Amino acid sequence: MRWLLYNLTSTTQSGGVESSSWNIAQELLARGHEVTLVGGASARPLPAEAKGVRVAAFHFRPRQAFPDLGSRARKLMERLSLAQRAVPFLRQNGDRLLIFKPYDLAPALWAARGGRMRLGFLAGGSEFFPGYAFLARRLDYFAAVSAFTAGQIEKATGLKPQVNHLGVDLRRFHPQEPDWELGRSLGLQPGDEVLVSAVRLVPLKGMQDALAALARLAPGRPRLKLAVAGEGDYAEKLAAQARELGLAERLILAGFVPQERLAAFYSLGKVAVFPSQGEEALGLSAAEAMACGLPVAASRLGGLPEVVGEEAGLLTPPKDPDYLAKALAGLLDDESGRKAMGRAGRRRVEARFTWPACVDRLEAGMAGPDGKGV
Repeated sequence: MRWLLYNLTSTTQSGGVESSSWNIAQELLARGHEVTLVGGASARPLPAEAKGVRVAAFHFRPRQAFPDLGSRARKLMERLSLAQRAVPFLRQNGDRLLIFKPYDLAPALWAARGGRMRLGFLAGGSEFFPGYAFLARRLDYFAAVSAFTAGQIEKATGLKPQVNHLGVDLRRFHPQEPDWELGRSLGLQPGDEVLVSAVRLVPLKGMQDALAALARLAPGRPRLKLAVAGEGDYAEKLAAQARELGLAERLILAGFVPQERLAAFYSLGKVAVFPSQGEEALGLSAAEAMACGLPVAASRLGGLPEVVGEEAGLLTPPKDPDYLAKALAGLLDDESGRKAMGRAGRRRVEARFTWPACVDRLEAGMAGPDGKGV
């Protein structure tokens, strides 16, 4: 079966959607499918997960080149500029087409028009627009990455997508001894109390609240540090905030850390922190930290409670550094409790968030009228 995974940013940047598309591609490839990932042309190196996957990259006009009619309008125009070039390729090279963003609904339906290609959408957000429901009703498979996101879609459109949780590569993300060679390269030393996170550096991820919580804990914890893996324009503001708080030496901005090195990065931490201010569709980064045996402090917001549950960490109100600081102090002071939460988190991921289970649901949902998915 020829599968096409279509997402502009999978070849141009890193993030949850991008990582998910590559991991789904690898799982489909392992099952004997022919897999092509279709994205935007970029000089950025492809991730390790691209091995064996055919890549088709097409030129597009970046969103900044369009008039500023709002971020969503710019995203739409950017993706339509890619679709102009990519649709003929999609039309000729696939039996199954999977998209990840609502802005690609119309181009994907255009590509599948009049043919035998089956079309699926794995939704991970609430970027609705006029005509969303009209287009989504024409899909062969419509799923959301969490029950939370499915509820948002149903409330906004009346449609009820299936729930298909994304996964974690359990061979890559697992508990391991601290990698102090990596730690020293980041300015960390054995004996440091390290809070870790891997997120896009944008305000909605809430790392400013993690820094504010660190400031409250710092006087009594001279070796407490916050290490953050990720890219984004907000890095400079976080660094400035750390300087203002007198925490410049305690904030470690590690930059982009590839998936194959993230488990080693997490091994340096005592607690993983995800204090999101925005409604995460799922919170897969928290699941990856849990798979590495770390307890999690995360916002009780969006899909994060669905990931963390009640046994793998502590859920805190968003935008509340005082509460977050108390939660972190409780975790840092309770070694046996941390370890128990870490073990429970690993078990929770094994039971609920794996790529084989995700692709099982995907294959079944995208099967033809005769029930055959291959």
